[in-house]
Amino acid sequence: MGFGDDKKAKEMLLKGLSYNPDGIDSNYFYGDYLLDQKQYPQAIASLEKALHAPARPGSESADAGCKQEIQTALAKAKQHL
Repeated sequence: MGFGDDKKAKEMLLKGLSYNPDGIDSNYFYGDYLLDQKQYPQAIASLEKALHAPARPGSESADAGCKQEIQTALAKAKQHL
């Protein structure tokens, strides 16, 4: 996901988290941003929160695909610890 610059990206991602602090998407995208910023412990925390987010009725297939991406990102982040 690109916003043009890191400051704007962080601002928008934090805004998304403020709307849905326990959501799979908001935590995944923020965790992915933190991973890109090499903030590995924070990325892991956000990605793990995304992984354990409550299921969204009617979005089971999308959530399953997202959880696979989260697992991949988590593994990448953990390699750097």
